[in-house]
Amino acid sequence: MKRNIDFNYERKKIDFMSGYIFKGRHYRCNYIRYKSMYKNISKGTETVEVYNFEPKDKVYASVLIVHGLGSSNIKFLLWMGRHLASVGINSSVLILPGNYTRVDDKSVSGRNYLWPDINIMYNFWENGILDIRTTLDLLEDHGLWNKNNALIGYCLGGMLSTIVSSIDSRISELILLTTGGHLPEIMYRSPATKFIRKLIEKGFKMENHLNEPQKMFSIYNENLDSIKKMTLDEIINSDIHPIFKIDPLSYAHLIDYKKVTFFEALFDKTLSIKSRKSLLKEFKGCKYYPIPIGHVSWLPFEYFVAIYIMNKLNIKDAKIRSRILTKDEMDENFDNIYK
Repeated sequence: MKRNIDFNYERKKIDFMSGYIFKGRHYRCNYIRYKSMYKNISKGTETVEVYNFEPKDKVYASVLIVHGLGSSNIKFLLWMGRHLASVGINSSVLILPGNYTRVDDKSVSGRNYLWPDINIMYNFWENGILDIRTTLDLLEDHGLWNKNNALIGYCLGGMLSTIVSSIDSRISELILLTTGGHLPEIMYRSPATKFIRKLIEKGFKMENHLNEPQKMFSIYNENLDSIKKMTLDEIINSDIHPIFKIDPLSYAHLIDYKKVTFFEALFDKTLSIKSRKSLLKEFKGCKYYPIPIGHVSWLPFEYFVAIYIMNKLNIKDAKIRSRILTKDEMDENFDNIYK
Protein backbone atom coordinates (compact mmCIF):
# COMPACT_ATOMS: atom_id res chain seq x y z
CA MET A 1 0.00 0.00 0.00
CA LYS A 2 1.43 3.36 -1.05
CA ARG A 3 2.09 5.77 1.81
CA ASN A 4 2.90 9.43 1.30
CA ILE A 5 5.07 11.43 3.65
CA ASP A 6 3.03 13.78 5.83
CA PHE A 7 4.59 16.73 7.67
CA ASN A 8 1.24 18.46 8.33
CA TYR A 9 -0.45 18.99 11.66
CA GLU A 10 -3.13 21.19 13.11
CA ARG A 11 -1.62 23.96 15.18
CA LYS A 12 -3.23 24.34 18.57
CA LYS A 13 -2.42 25.49 22.08
CA ILE A 14 0.09 23.10 23.62
CA ASP A 15 -0.66 21.77 27.08
CA PHE A 16 2.74 21.38 28.67
CA MET A 17 4.48 20.83 31.99
CA SER A 18 7.67 22.58 32.98
CA GLY A 19 9.97 23.18 35.87
CA TYR A 20 13.32 24.82 36.50
CA ILE A 21 15.85 22.07 37.18
CA PHE A 22 18.99 24.13 37.73
CA LYS A 23 20.46 27.54 37.11
CA GLY A 24 23.74 29.19 36.31
CA ARG A 25 24.92 32.69 37.00
CA HIS A 26 23.26 34.18 33.92
CA TYR A 27 20.50 31.71 32.98
CA ARG A 28 17.90 29.22 34.23
CA CYS A 29 17.23 25.81 32.71
CA ASN A 30 13.54 25.01 32.29
CA TYR A 31 12.72 21.36 31.53
CA ILE A 32 9.58 21.33 29.34
CA ARG A 33 7.46 18.30 28.45
CA TYR A 34 4.38 17.97 26.30
CA LYS A 35 2.52 15.27 24.41
CA SER A 36 3.69 14.89 20.81
CA MET A 37 1.05 15.69 18.17
CA TYR A 38 2.29 12.94 15.89
CA LYS A 39 -0.54 10.49 15.15
CA ASN A 40 1.55 7.33 14.50
CA ILE A 41 3.56 7.66 17.67
CA SER A 42 5.80 4.78 18.81
CA LYS A 43 5.67 3.55 22.39
CA GLY A 44 8.26 5.35 24.48
CA THR A 45 8.43 8.47 22.32
CA GLU A 46 5.10 10.05 23.28
CA THR A 47 6.47 12.92 25.37
CA VAL A 48 8.44 15.74 23.74
CA GLU A 49 11.28 16.92 25.97
CA VAL A 50 12.93 20.33 25.69
CA TYR A 51 15.70 21.83 27.80
CA ASN A 52 15.13 25.57 27.57
CA PHE A 53 17.97 27.79 28.77
CA GLU A 54 16.54 31.21 29.56
CA PRO A 55 18.85 34.24 29.99
CA LYS A 56 18.30 36.09 33.25
CA ASP A 57 19.00 39.42 31.57
CA LYS A 58 18.10 40.93 28.20
CA VAL A 59 17.28 38.43 25.42
CA TYR A 60 18.85 39.28 22.06
CA ALA A 61 18.02 36.18 20.02
CA SER A 62 16.73 32.61 20.10
CA VAL A 63 18.11 29.28 18.92
CA LEU A 64 16.67 25.78 18.72
CA ILE A 65 19.34 23.08 18.81
CA VAL A 66 18.60 19.66 17.25
CA HIS A 67 20.99 16.82 18.10
CA GLY A 68 22.31 13.86 16.11
CA LEU A 69 21.78 10.10 16.28
CA GLY A 70 22.48 8.43 19.58
CA SER A 71 23.13 10.07 22.90
CA SER A 72 26.79 11.04 23.25
CA ASN A 73 26.52 14.34 21.35
CA ILE A 74 23.60 15.61 23.41
CA LYS A 75 25.68 16.38 26.48
CA PHE A 76 27.87 18.70 24.43
CA LEU A 77 24.90 20.43 22.84
CA LEU A 78 23.48 21.06 26.32
CA TRP A 79 26.81 22.75 27.04
CA MET A 80 26.19 24.91 23.97
CA GLY A 81 22.72 25.82 25.22
CA ARG A 82 24.05 26.95 28.60
CA HIS A 83 26.79 29.13 27.13
CA LEU A 84 24.58 30.74 24.49
CA ALA A 85 22.00 31.56 27.16
CA SER A 86 24.76 33.26 29.16
CA VAL A 87 25.22 35.78 26.33
CA GLY A 88 21.53 36.58 25.96
CA ILE A 89 20.38 33.90 23.50
CA ASN A 90 17.33 31.90 24.58
CA SER A 91 18.53 28.40 23.75
CA SER A 92 16.35 25.30 23.51
CA VAL A 93 17.68 21.76 23.10
CA LEU A 94 15.02 19.38 21.76
CA ILE A 95 15.29 15.64 22.42
CA LEU A 96 14.22 13.87 19.23
CA PRO A 97 11.85 10.88 19.26
CA GLY A 98 13.75 7.59 19.25
CA ASN A 99 16.86 9.03 20.93
CA TYR A 100 18.36 9.48 24.39
CA THR A 101 15.54 9.60 26.97
CA ARG A 102 12.93 9.09 24.19
CA VAL A 103 14.13 5.76 22.81
CA ASP A 104 11.22 3.70 21.51
CA ASP A 105 10.30 0.44 23.20
CA LYS A 106 12.77 -2.43 22.65
CA SER A 107 14.87 -0.39 20.21
CA VAL A 108 18.24 1.37 20.18
CA SER A 109 18.82 5.11 20.27
CA GLY A 110 18.42 6.57 16.78
CA ARG A 111 18.26 3.28 14.86
CA ASN A 112 14.79 3.61 13.35
CA TYR A 113 15.58 6.76 11.36
CA LEU A 114 17.61 4.48 9.09
CA TRP A 115 15.94 1.09 9.55
CA PRO A 116 15.38 -0.18 5.95
CA ASP A 117 11.59 -0.24 6.14
CA ILE A 118 10.00 2.85 4.64
CA ASN A 119 7.04 2.78 7.05
CA ILE A 120 9.31 2.74 10.12
CA MET A 121 11.58 5.42 8.65
CA TYR A 122 8.63 7.64 7.75
CA ASN A 123 7.25 7.35 11.30
CA PHE A 124 10.43 8.70 12.84
CA TRP A 125 11.23 11.38 10.25
CA GLU A 126 7.64 12.66 10.35
CA ASN A 127 7.65 12.57 14.15
CA GLY A 128 10.97 14.42 14.33
CA ILE A 129 9.83 17.13 11.89
CA LEU A 130 6.53 17.64 13.73
CA ASP A 131 8.21 17.82 17.13
CA ILE A 132 10.60 20.50 15.87
CA ARG A 133 7.73 22.53 14.41
CA THR A 134 5.48 22.21 17.46
CA THR A 135 8.39 23.18 19.70
CA LEU A 136 8.72 26.34 17.60
CA ASP A 137 4.98 26.88 18.17
CA LEU A 138 5.41 26.51 21.92
CA LEU A 139 8.39 28.86 22.04
CA GLU A 140 6.58 31.38 19.85
CA ASP A 141 3.39 31.26 21.92
CA HIS A 142 5.35 32.06 25.08
CA GLY A 143 7.52 34.81 23.66
CA LEU A 144 10.66 32.65 23.57
CA TRP A 145 11.18 32.64 19.79
CA ASN A 146 12.82 35.88 18.70
CA LYS A 147 12.69 37.11 15.09
CA ASN A 148 16.48 37.09 15.33
CA ASN A 149 16.90 33.32 15.49
CA ALA A 150 18.70 30.23 14.27
CA LEU A 151 17.89 26.58 13.89
CA ILE A 152 21.06 24.61 14.68
CA GLY A 153 21.30 20.98 13.56
CA TYR A 154 24.03 18.43 14.22
CA CYS A 155 24.26 15.29 11.98
CA LEU A 156 20.70 13.84 11.92
CA GLY A 157 19.52 17.10 13.46
CA GLY A 158 21.02 18.94 10.48
CA MET A 159 19.11 16.72 8.05
CA LEU A 160 15.82 17.26 9.87
CA SER A 161 16.53 20.99 10.24
CA THR A 162 17.10 21.28 6.50
CA ILE A 163 13.68 19.79 5.79
CA VAL A 164 12.03 21.98 8.46
CA SER A 165 13.66 25.10 7.01
CA SER A 166 12.21 24.29 3.58
CA ILE A 167 8.71 24.09 5.10
CA ASP A 168 8.66 26.59 7.96
CA SER A 169 9.16 30.33 7.38
CA ARG A 170 10.09 31.12 11.00
CA ILE A 171 13.76 30.18 10.56
CA SER A 172 16.01 33.20 9.91
CA GLU A 173 19.37 31.34 10.11
CA LEU A 174 20.13 27.66 9.47
CA ILE A 175 23.40 26.47 11.01
CA LEU A 176 24.46 22.94 10.06
CA LEU A 177 27.14 21.04 11.98
CA THR A 178 28.77 17.86 10.69
CA THR A 179 25.89 16.77 8.49
CA GLY A 180 25.18 15.55 4.99
CA GLY A 181 22.63 13.96 2.68
CA HIS A 182 22.19 11.17 0.11
CA LEU A 183 20.53 8.45 2.19
CA PRO A 184 21.80 5.44 0.16
CA GLU A 185 25.35 6.67 0.83
CA ILE A 186 24.57 6.83 4.56
CA MET A 187 22.56 3.60 4.75
CA TYR A 188 24.96 1.36 2.84
CA ARG A 189 28.39 2.91 3.42
CA SER A 190 28.47 4.59 6.83
CA PRO A 191 30.09 2.68 9.74
CA ALA A 192 27.10 3.78 11.84
CA THR A 193 24.75 1.72 9.66
CA LYS A 194 26.63 -1.56 9.75
CA PHE A 195 23.44 -3.16 11.08
CA ILE A 196 21.75 -2.62 7.70
CA ARG A 197 24.48 -4.47 5.82
CA LYS A 198 24.26 -7.33 8.31
CA LEU A 199 20.50 -7.51 7.76
CA ILE A 200 21.00 -7.71 4.00
CA GLU A 201 23.68 -10.38 4.36
CA LYS A 202 21.22 -12.46 6.38
CA GLY A 203 18.66 -12.26 3.56
CA PHE A 204 16.56 -9.34 4.80
CA LYS A 205 13.87 -8.50 2.21
CA MET A 206 11.90 -5.27 2.03
CA GLU A 207 9.77 -3.32 -0.40
CA ASN A 208 11.07 -0.38 -2.44
CA HIS A 209 14.43 -2.11 -3.14
CA LEU A 210 15.79 -1.01 0.25
CA ASN A 211 17.66 -4.31 0.58
CA GLU A 212 19.34 -3.75 -2.82
CA PRO A 213 22.11 -1.13 -2.41
CA GLN A 214 23.18 -1.07 -6.06
CA LYS A 215 19.58 -0.64 -7.18
CA MET A 216 19.16 2.26 -4.75
CA PHE A 217 22.30 4.00 -6.01
CA SER A 218 21.04 3.52 -9.57
CA ILE A 219 17.66 5.07 -8.68
CA TYR A 220 19.45 8.08 -7.17
CA ASN A 221 21.72 8.53 -10.18
CA GLU A 222 18.75 8.51 -12.52
CA ASN A 223 16.35 10.72 -10.55
CA LEU A 224 18.10 13.06 -8.10
CA ASP A 225 18.79 15.89 -10.55
CA SER A 226 15.14 16.14 -11.56
CA ILE A 227 13.94 15.99 -7.92
CA LYS A 228 16.21 18.91 -7.03
CA LYS A 229 14.13 21.02 -9.40
CA MET A 230 10.77 20.13 -7.85
CA THR A 231 8.54 22.30 -5.69
CA LEU A 232 7.80 21.29 -2.11
CA ASP A 233 4.35 20.08 -3.12
CA GLU A 234 5.77 17.99 -5.97
CA ILE A 235 8.35 16.34 -3.69
CA ILE A 236 5.75 15.38 -1.12
CA ASN A 237 2.95 14.33 -3.45
CA SER A 238 4.60 12.98 -6.61
CA ASP A 239 5.29 9.30 -7.27
CA ILE A 240 9.06 9.45 -6.75
CA HIS A 241 10.88 6.75 -4.77
CA PRO A 242 9.75 7.21 -1.14
CA ILE A 243 13.25 7.56 0.28
CA PHE A 244 13.74 10.83 -1.62
CA LYS A 245 10.99 12.31 0.58
CA ILE A 246 13.11 12.03 3.73
CA ASP A 247 16.45 13.00 2.19
CA PRO A 248 17.60 16.60 2.86
CA LEU A 249 19.09 16.61 -0.64
CA SER A 250 15.55 16.76 -2.04
CA TYR A 251 14.65 19.88 -0.04
CA ALA A 252 17.86 21.93 0.16
CA HIS A 253 17.26 23.82 -3.10
CA LEU A 254 14.08 25.28 -1.55
CA ILE A 255 16.14 27.19 1.07
CA ASP A 256 17.81 30.56 0.51
CA TYR A 257 21.54 29.76 0.68
CA LYS A 258 22.20 33.20 2.23
CA LYS A 259 20.79 32.08 5.56
CA VAL A 260 22.78 28.83 5.66
CA THR A 261 26.08 28.18 7.47
CA PHE A 262 27.72 24.82 6.87
CA PHE A 263 30.42 23.50 9.25
CA GLU A 264 32.06 20.46 7.69
CA ALA A 265 34.27 18.07 9.66
CA LEU A 266 36.95 17.16 7.11
CA PHE A 267 37.94 13.90 8.83
CA ASP A 268 34.39 12.73 9.35
CA LYS A 269 34.25 8.95 8.82
CA THR A 270 30.62 8.54 9.82
CA LEU A 271 29.34 10.65 6.94
CA SER A 272 31.35 10.10 3.76
CA ILE A 273 32.80 12.89 1.63
CA LYS A 274 30.13 12.21 -0.97
CA SER A 275 27.36 12.58 1.62
CA ARG A 276 28.74 15.85 2.99
CA LYS A 277 29.63 17.37 -0.36
CA SER A 278 26.28 16.41 -1.88
CA LEU A 279 24.39 18.53 0.66
CA LEU A 280 26.95 21.35 0.66
CA LYS A 281 26.67 21.56 -3.14
CA GLU A 282 22.98 22.39 -2.80
CA PHE A 283 23.84 25.43 -0.67
CA LYS A 284 26.36 26.86 -3.12
CA GLY A 285 27.39 30.34 -1.94
CA CYS A 286 26.54 29.72 1.72
CA LYS A 287 28.91 30.44 4.61
CA TYR A 288 31.20 27.42 4.69
CA TYR A 289 33.74 26.45 7.36
CA PRO A 290 35.78 23.28 6.86
CA ILE A 291 37.35 22.15 10.13
CA PRO A 292 40.15 19.54 10.29
CA ILE A 293 38.41 17.28 12.80
CA GLY A 294 36.22 14.16 12.90
CA HIS A 295 32.51 13.50 13.34
CA VAL A 296 32.57 13.72 17.13
CA SER A 297 35.98 15.22 17.88
CA TRP A 298 34.72 18.69 16.86
CA LEU A 299 32.73 18.89 20.05
CA PRO A 300 35.62 20.26 22.19
CA PHE A 301 35.76 23.10 19.63
CA GLU A 302 32.35 24.29 20.70
CA TYR A 303 33.73 27.64 21.87
CA PHE A 304 34.59 28.42 18.25
CA VAL A 305 31.11 27.47 17.07
CA ALA A 306 29.46 29.32 19.98
CA ILE A 307 31.39 32.51 19.17
CA TYR A 308 30.37 32.18 15.53
CA ILE A 309 26.70 31.81 16.49
CA MET A 310 26.98 34.83 18.77
CA ASN A 311 28.44 36.89 15.91
CA LYS A 312 25.86 35.58 13.44
CA LEU A 313 23.04 36.67 15.75
CA ASN A 314 24.63 40.08 16.14
CA ILE A 315 25.39 40.06 19.89
CA LYS A 316 27.57 43.18 20.16
CA ASP A 317 27.61 44.13 23.84
CA ALA A 318 31.25 43.59 24.87
CA LYS A 319 30.45 42.80 28.50
CA ILE A 320 27.83 40.23 27.49
CA ARG A 321 30.10 38.72 24.79
CA SER A 322 32.88 38.09 27.29
CA ARG A 323 30.66 35.61 29.14
CA ILE A 324 30.99 33.07 26.33
CA LEU A 325 34.57 32.32 27.40
CA THR A 326 33.97 32.22 31.14
CA LYS A 327 33.55 28.98 33.04
CA ASP A 328 29.94 28.00 33.52
CA GLU A 329 29.15 27.56 37.21
CA MET A 330 25.86 25.89 38.12
CA ASP A 331 24.05 25.54 41.42
CA GLU A 332 23.83 21.79 40.67
CA ASN A 333 26.40 19.91 38.61
CA PHE A 334 24.08 18.91 35.80
CA ASP A 335 26.70 17.01 33.81
CA ASN A 336 27.14 14.49 36.59
CA ILE A 337 23.59 13.28 36.10
CA TYR A 338 24.53 11.75 32.75
CA LYS A 339 27.86 10.20 33.63
